[in-house]
Amino acid sequence: MGYIRHSRAGGNELSGRKETLKFDEIGEFGFIESIKNECITTLKDVIKGIGDDCAVFGPYSGRVLLFTTDMLVEDIHFVKAKITPYQLGWKSIAVNLSDIAAMGGRPLILLISLAIPSEMDVEIIQDLYKGMKDICEHYKVNIVGGDTVASPDKLVINVSLIGDAKENEVLYRSGARAGDSIYLTGNIGDSFAGLKILKKEISPSEPIASHFIKIHNEPKPLIETGMAIAASGFANAMIDVSDGLLSDLGHICKESDVGAILFRSKVPLSSELKLLASREKFNPLKLALSGGEDYILLLTVPQINIKDFEIVCKDKGLLPLYLIGKIVEGKGIKMVNDDGSLEEIDIKGFNHFSPSLL
Repeated sequence: MGYIRHSRAGGNELSGRKETLKFDEIGEFGFIESIKNECITTLKDVIKGIGDDCAVFGPYSGRVLLFTTDMLVEDIHFVKAKITPYQLGWKSIAVNLSDIAAMGGRPLILLISLAIPSEMDVEIIQDLYKGMKDICEHYKVNIVGGDTVASPDKLVINVSLIGDAKENEVLYRSGARAGDSIYLTGNIGDSFAGLKILKKEISPSEPIASHFIKIHNEPKPLIETGMAIAASGFANAMIDVSDGLLSDLGHICKESDVGAILFRSKVPLSSELKLLASREKFNPLKLALSGGEDYILLLTVPQINIKDFEIVCKDKGLLPLYLIGKIVEGKGIKMVNDDGSLEEIDIKGFNHFSPSLL
């Protein structure tokens, strides 16, 4: 027997009586699209709902509140044997902080909810909280509450974070315009290389393996960089690279109703990743484009602002900064190859309802 499903016409009906769409078919973003309408019952104070790194409320005396939440599920987002409790606590906060950074905001307070298997050692959760508290202290964020419940067998971590920003400085995914240049604030692909090592898909020697695993397990959200970019007033749109460069650039293109062109030779890859790829015989660019969890910032800047923007970034020490492409009219993402040819790119990134990460 299936679930009882509510009918909008009134009454209930049994689900499962006819073939229905499954989550592994619709995917995370397809599901979000299917439920985003009719979520806002009153427009009072709601500036942005579903469709960006944070929801935005306000304004209140010239500032807005930023709300974000993320959930980590054991054996989907992490495996206990491949990350320490301390690192897991750090990372569970970092991924939320990165959402605030993507909007140009300042993190303020957060709530932590845990579903804990009853047989789990208390020391594990204490170490988890040590990682959480340390990253919160570093970024001056207060833990103000949450919830704790029992889980049948897996550890589940949910963090909800509130930040704020000046109303006129918030950067959305929807601001990109044709002619904008596309920038990244760091290399991509190193975190995904760390994941491949954890999954034993590649087996480099030490200290190379630990270098990439640490990057994957201990991300460093770019709060100060995001705030400085937003305060400059020179950028049009921004997002953090969490689902992969192509996927996250695709989000900007979709919300802004534009297309994009990337320059193959300009996509920033670390020397360590290039060396690893040479030794392990994989394509580092392909890995970097589709991998995720880099937690650097991807942004667009109009041509008229480029010179001033780069000067501000240099003066404020916001380097490295890489110009990797441009926003164009139309749909989709294309790649300019080294020989000048143009290639249509298939946009793929992390999907929570495809087979588990680990």
